[in-house]
Amino acid sequence: MGYCIEVDFAPMYECIASLNAFLYKQNHNAMDAGKLWVREVQDRFAPVQLQKMREVISLSEDFNLNPYIWSCPGERTVSGFLSWFEELTTGELFEISGRFGQSVPANLPELRSRAAEMLREWDARYFSGIDPRILAGLQSEADSRRKTLGGGNDMEVYEQATAGMRLYPAEQLKQVILIPQYHPRPLVTTAFYDEFVFTSYSCDVLPPEEGRPPAALLRLTRALSDETRLYILRLLTSRQLSFTEIVKQVGLSKSTIHYHLIALRAAGLVIVHSTGKTASYSLRLEALQALPEQIGKYLES
Repeated sequence: MGYCIEVDFAPMYECIASLNAFLYKQNHNAMDAGKLWVREVQDRFAPVQLQKMREVISLSEDFNLNPYIWSCPGERTVSGFLSWFEELTTGELFEISGRFGQSVPANLPELRSRAAEMLREWDARYFSGIDPRILAGLQSEADSRRKTLGGGNDMEVYEQATAGMRLYPAEQLKQVILIPQYHPRPLVTTAFYDEFVFTSYSCDVLPPEEGRPPAALLRLTRALSDETRLYILRLLTSRQLSFTEIVKQVGLSKSTIHYHLIALRAAGLVIVHSTGKTASYSLRLEALQALPEQIGKYLES
């Protein structure tokens, strides 16, 4: 039996995505926004505020707010969601986490208060001032993606939205929530629970500057401009390999291969075959086949 997909969007999702993009240093080099955006945003906060934010993230570990945002029955703007979130009783907090099988910190009520304070500060100093076209574009993307669902094509919709992640049905998996995101582009983030999967996928909702190439074309050409990445693609032609097998075949460190796979995934050049517990990789031909058309369209525009 397969899973069902729901496409969801609310401003609160993007608020969380932007904050995580800012705070998780390990992803800065892989993001389109890069370290320049991080430095610009960092200047808006006092050092003591930044330290408090990092402490909250450290305490929360793998705890994820997306199940709460999805469960919120009312307005899911930043202020609307946080008002609902802060009014939940301790029992309701644990009940929602338990429904998803999420690991729950023992200090959840305290963590809730500190997280809400951090998110209000983030909203006031950064998120409330972002280009309104971002949220409008993400809502439009969600509406359009939702219309593609039907006739049991959930697996195909998931792969198209994530540019190559192929999520196979599993015994417990019942529902997948797809959420468009802008700030962490081109990263795709996924949280697996007992019966649910939350996947936030990359969306280029703002157009490039006049005369500049689209972000998707840049990712594709950059991914193909490296000798090691071309070699990995050759290895993945007509077969699936695990991460460990790719490391062994290429003969480079795990961190280096991880970096190259991020670039290949961002360009849509590999299929990630996932069951939630294991993953393997193969060549995604459709991205290569679309390259001449993309380049031609850009040059003639």
